[in-house]
Amino acid sequence: MADISIRKWIRWEPHSPTPPTSVIVLTSPQRRFVDIRVILPLPTRPDSELPLEQLEWAIAGTSTSSPVLNPKTKEVEYSHCVWSHWIDSRVNDRDAGADEGDNYPVEGHPELTLERGRMVNPASGRVEGYEEMWVAGEVRAVEGVGCVVLEYDADLKGEEGWARGEGGKQGEVERVGRGMVVRLGGYVQGFLRDEEDVRVERWVWEGERGKWEKKVRIGSGGLKGGEGVIPVEFVTEVGGQMEVGDEVMGVGGRRWKVVEKSLV
Repeated sequence: MADISIRKWIRWEPHSPTPPTSVIVLTSPQRRFVDIRVILPLPTRPDSELPLEQLEWAIAGTSTSSPVLNPKTKEVEYSHCVWSHWIDSRVNDRDAGADEGDNYPVEGHPELTLERGRMVNPASGRVEGYEEMWVAGEVRAVEGVGCVVLEYDADLKGEEGWARGEGGKQGEVERVGRGMVVRLGGYVQGFLRDEEDVRVERWVWEGERGKWEKKVRIGSGGLKGGEGVIPVEFVTEVGGQMEVGDEVMGVGGRRWKVVEKSLV
């Protein structure tokens, strides 16, 4: 099941809750996700680009969720979740690991989820216990599109300047690069990593204005500035016409492939 998760706050044990970042996680029906965490404040101008220092964390990959039963009542008490990192802004490694947590329902508030677990606190650099409160965003079709997912993987063979591999065509370069774009409901998020450089974007559907607006753009090195580095805006414009298997040639010769599409 697809979901839009918007974080209200995080609490590192034993401290009080704090909302230092704008965090949205978009998860597709097939459990592909893009998780972007940006240190506040966000820009007021849509053409602004934030400095890399404001990117607390960006992750993309796949997730799983397993119900855990109460031994006495035999009812679901919480769900154990694992997020496998296909791309990670903190780790330039094709095996970026995973993090885990337990999601608990909040009585009287079906829209809320309390997550508990342990992970690296970026402020201390140590693995610490944490709690996060999430609110569910509305998953609905916008302009007739529910969900579209694109992926880019430089390990594939393809056009000059984007593929890698021995025995490839003359002019191919060796590059460790991956990217993912998830459009779900009224949100689109994209994350691209190319060697040490990263790029993230977040767009939101403004229903009253009847248009998509860019809310976050952060880039470093060769992925800084410019339009179309990640085909996020393109997905807002023609997402309804895309089909699984279609390919989009992006800036820099990167070939993005549609890997998932659904109405919800």
